[in-house]
Amino acid sequence: MNPAMILTALDGSNPLAFLAAIGTLRLLHLHDPNGPYTLRWIRQGVWNPELCGVTEREDELCERLHRVSKENLPAETFVAVLGKNITVDQKTFAEFVRTAFECVGSRDRAMADFAAALGSEICKQERKDRIEYTDLCFITGSGHQHFLGTMAALNENVTPQHIYDALFGVWNKSKGFSMRWDPADAAEYAFRWSDPSQEGASSVWGANLLGIHALPLFPSQPTETGLQTTGFRSGARGEWPEFSWPIWTHSVGLDTVSSLLSMADLQQPETDIDHRRLKAFGIEEVYRAPRVRIGQGANFKVSFRPARAV
Repeated sequence: MNPAMILTALDGSNPLAFLAAIGTLRLLHLHDPNGPYTLRWIRQGVWNPELCGVTEREDELCERLHRVSKENLPAETFVAVLGKNITVDQKTFAEFVRTAFECVGSRDRAMADFAAALGSEICKQERKDRIEYTDLCFITGSGHQHFLGTMAALNENVTPQHIYDALFGVWNKSKGFSMRWDPADAAEYAFRWSDPSQEGASSVWGANLLGIHALPLFPSQPTETGLQTTGFRSGARGEWPEFSWPIWTHSVGLDTVSSLLSMADLQQPETDIDHRRLKAFGIEEVYRAPRVRIGQGANFKVSFRPARAV
């Protein structure tokens, strides 16, 4: 039986924690593609991920994840080619994609895997000379928060201790570097005593970095109605798009996780979800979180609202 390690600080009902869990699994597979690494979720008050196939101590695992992240996140190259954000024109992104897939010939997939997730040069926004980009891009420069710039800053500043705290410790936030995937990042003024815009961004750095490594598992593809990001369903007219993700209880590898994330069953309206069918795939729970835009004009923020089980 493979040794197992429970990532006790990750709650599967939180989209950031979910991304951090599968980002952790992906990093282990990047380091050792033939390794025995699998993941499942166990309920201990909340849904915690159980990582199988890891033989190190917790601190040693975090040191390995830190090292592999450094080796497999060319965020500085992204910034050099695209700038700090992915709100670029089609020509610029097409050149980025061309460069990324040329690297595959040298067995370096990192840029190509991220390119497929970030956007497409095929789909252009209406009324703007820029591409459509992934629904997991919540920051585009407003409030000095930059998508690619934050990725690069996290990869530069996160330490093994930050990763340990994200997986096993306490989720204490540090100043800056938020990808805004934690519903707690919404910080809506209507629900706060003071104006959150005066406080600046803060986040659980380690969880955000691990979540970034989950992005290639959510590719975006052109459709008849525009770019579609894996895991997202468009809301009805006037409703926010929603991110849906599964909680499975059988220990599975990265390829199977990728297949589970892309299941069309997860994107059905709540009244049409066939839970008996999902249980046949080992899926015990489906969570769904609205992706909301808060604020007016150029001074807006995008965040997840707390998830609900559907």
